[in-house]
Amino acid sequence: MATNASIQQFERPLDVSVIAPKRGHIYQLRGHGYAGRTMRKYAETWAASTLLRGECVHWIDGASRMNPTRILRRFPRGEAAARDHLHRLYVGRGFTVHQLATLVERLEREVSITAAPLVIVDAPLAMHLDRQVGDHEARCLMRQLLQHLQSVAVLNHVAVLIITEHTPMSKRHKHLLMMVERKSSHQLIEHVRSQGRNARRWLSHEPSGSSGQWPQNQNVLRRYIRPKHQVVGPNDGSS
Repeated sequence: MATNASIQQFERPLDVSVIAPKRGHIYQLRGHGYAGRTMRKYAETWAASTLLRGECVHWIDGASRMNPTRILRRFPRGEAAARDHLHRLYVGRGFTVHQLATLVERLEREVSITAAPLVIVDAPLAMHLDRQVGDHEARCLMRQLLQHLQSVAVLNHVAVLIITEHTPMSKRHKHLLMMVERKSSHQLIEHVRSQGRNARRWLSHEPSGSSGQWPQNQNVLRRYIRPKHQVVGPNDGSS
């Protein structure tokens, strides 16, 4: 009975109205694969939802893996203006830790111009794990980056998503993950049980305690589009 209850817990659909990003908050999306790559699809879905509302999204790429066509695939089928929506997606690529820091420093001014409600920073830890960057410098740069992101979230009233790994691979990695966790008011974590074709994946969210699988309904974006003053992303709850 306990096993069946556990299976039902992570097979039920996740209530996205509970976990959707809210303005003024930092969300850490913790996934598996290189630099938490399994969490990109959720960030892409929220980005697509925001673009569909006619608003802007800023996406900072710290792992040289941003592909706008992935956003296109998150739009509802038959969306005639899908490519037009991408014109409101502002992508910055950081090829070094210092370039990444500069991109984040510019966010406050850029967001004040675009009025974007959503900022996504993908794989910022990847650059901070570069062997050419010392431990102390990496921590200092990460601390500054997080301070800038917190300022953007609060002063610009923006939802900030940070994509990272779930499990640290080194001592430095562990310290950096802890720094992100301390600055984040929300955690969305992907869990994996077993491997290969039999692998079961589900998400958990803190502080709500919600858990389950991401809904597969293609119409989820349409259903959860909200006005500017409410929750950002594919949800139908209130902020």
